[in-house]
Amino acid sequence: MAEKADIGIARDFLNFMVNYYAMTKRHVVETNQYRFHSHGFSMLYALRSFRGRPITMSRFAGEMGITKQQLTKLVNDLEKQEFVRRSHNQDNRRQVYIEITDEGCAHLERMLGEILHEIMRSLEGIAPEDRVRLGECANIMTEIFRRDAENCRGKEEDE
Repeated sequence: MAEKADIGIARDFLNFMVNYYAMTKRHVVETNQYRFHSHGFSMLYALRSFRGRPITMSRFAGEMGITKQQLTKLVNDLEKQEFVRRSHNQDNRRQVYIEITDEGCAHLERMLGEILHEIMRSLEGIAPEDRVRLGECANIMTEIFRRDAENCRGKEEDE
């Protein structure tokens, strides 16, 4: 019985994800070089959480769910724009760290401001009580996803 319930939950969540993706494609204007749905945007957003703590390229590729080769291309592009910085481990030069720069943080904040503006415009068409419900659901899902990410990191550290 639990498996059937899980299938229903998975189907509901998939429907939500597809509808959410479609809504963001309809409403979020892509006004900057890194689109909301791009790896570049995702990378800057994720690197912000490691601010002040450089992360290895290998670990970050795993965090992003992309290959090291894909990450290297992204880092090359973002490094040219001075949004990220690479550094080498002094004891093991093969170990490369990346971190977001001040300019990268500023660029990310500008992108987030533009995206928030577009989301605010799209919320105008939604009834006030539904906006409250959306906010509540977003907070619940954020908490669930945060715990899942912590669990995944904990499992990686145990290995």
